[in-house]
Amino acid sequence: MVKRSWSALLVSVLLWICLCPPVFIEADSIQITKSANFGQFPTNISFNLSASSDYEITGARLHYRVHRQSYAIVVSEALVRFTPSKNVDLGYTIDLRRAGGLPPGTLIDYWWTITDANGSVTQSQVTTIRFDDNRYSWKALSQGLVTLNWYSGSDSFAKTLMDTAQQALIKLHEDTGAALVQPVSIYIYENAQALQGSMVFPQEWTGGVAFTDFNTICIGIEPANVSWGKRAIVHELAHLVTSQMTDNPYGGIPTWLNEGLSMYAEGPLDAVYVAFMNAALDQQTLFSVASLASPFSAFANLSYLSYAQSYHIVKYLIEQYGQDKMLQLLNTFASGATTDDALLAVYGFDTEGLNKDWQTFIVNTVPERVNSDIIWTPWLVVLMVMVAGATSIIGVWLFYPASFTDRKKS
Repeated sequence: MVKRSWSALLVSVLLWICLCPPVFIEADSIQITKSANFGQFPTNISFNLSASSDYEITGARLHYRVHRQSYAIVVSEALVRFTPSKNVDLGYTIDLRRAGGLPPGTLIDYWWTITDANGSVTQSQVTTIRFDDNRYSWKALSQGLVTLNWYSGSDSFAKTLMDTAQQALIKLHEDTGAALVQPVSIYIYENAQALQGSMVFPQEWTGGVAFTDFNTICIGIEPANVSWGKRAIVHELAHLVTSQMTDNPYGGIPTWLNEGLSMYAEGPLDAVYVAFMNAALDQQTLFSVASLASPFSAFANLSYLSYAQSYHIVKYLIEQYGQDKMLQLLNTFASGATTDDALLAVYGFDTEGLNKDWQTFIVNTVPERVNSDIIWTPWLVVLMVMVAGATSIIGVWLFYPASFTDRKKS
């Protein structure tokens, strides 16, 4: 009888559980009713949120992270100030000018955390947005790991640039063993002015830039000036390949190697670089390799010489020691080695040893080689004429200020 009673009771409890409606306990009284974002390229991104609660909403934070090459996940957090209320409309704008801007196509994750007076906390879903330069109607062409985006010029114009990129990757691999390991995006603006308009703090001479942390290249190429554009693509693409090959959390590579590889990838030097190189040889004013490890000077004459020397240092290493050694050097840097340690491990000499050997070699060989490697591009001819004209005007002003003033008055 006892067993039957317990059995009947158990059946009754199970039947009651099945027939009775479930009881839900509300764990969160906050409701997010609207979430939106708006990007104004290249300066800012705005985020908006509407929320309600049975209690006053007292706190709101915007969290966001930018997709980029990094060895740490960095999450930024912004505290949004507002008057507590049961219904709130919140907004926050990220001023990208403070961070130096972002390239087009950058991916950004964001989410909100909302709290109310009852202690409830709600986190919105993580949303991923693409920060694009929507001022233009972009077209895209993809091949292998390269995607080329453009809006001005014909399809054949874009194909020419894509072919150049593919050929550059093949040549760079043949010369150095280096290759892309991650996809890259190239954005082609219609000219240098349009490119500079896509940047937060551009230099007036900027014609192309490689955002290595984002695997993105932006270049201003006029459809009528494809010859210059092809060299620019090769140069900037080489920067991305070099960055991907040597990426590590400990340190970078010397500027002479980074810029030298890109200059070497372009092919023979332009005439203006040759002119500065020859002048330095004649005057015995070559920079040391150690001094070329840091960012180059902002003064044009010193910068041109720095680029020219970097080209010849890399050319020396590749042509005298071979492609295998250069690939080994890049891989050694990828392990986090310092410049001296990497050079010693691969070539058996440090920076000072490289400087001694290279300068001895270049002094004895470059006068004959450099004259046969000259390439004259139209913009360089114009540039050199402008530099010569500006130098003349400055000279007159310095040495004959009275006559210069008289002409200005007349």
